[in-house]
Amino acid sequence: MSQPAAAPRLTRADGSPLRILVVDDEASLTDLLSMALRYEGWDVKSANGGQDALSTAREWKPDAMVLDVMMPDLDGLQVLSRLRQNNDDTPVLFLT
Repeated sequence: MSQPAAAPRLTRADGSPLRILVVDDEASLTDLLSMALRYEGWDVKSANGGQDALSTAREWKPDAMVLDVMMPDLDGLQVLSRLRQNNDDTPVLFLT
């Protein structure tokens, strides 16, 4: 019996790993999710709040974000609103 072909890895246009920004104020959740995404071969950075997420996104230019809704400084919807005001159309997956 032949083994199924491995699923192709998602990469950026230049062949480098996708950049994913994980944003959550709970360190244990951020660490767990980051570890799982790294296991899949993605380049991961994390931020622990809304302000940190905005500055990291501006500097690092992620390909996608995993964003917590409830955070103490700026909530996830406020972060998304500010990203969109700056014409940043990075795909966002919300954690609730």
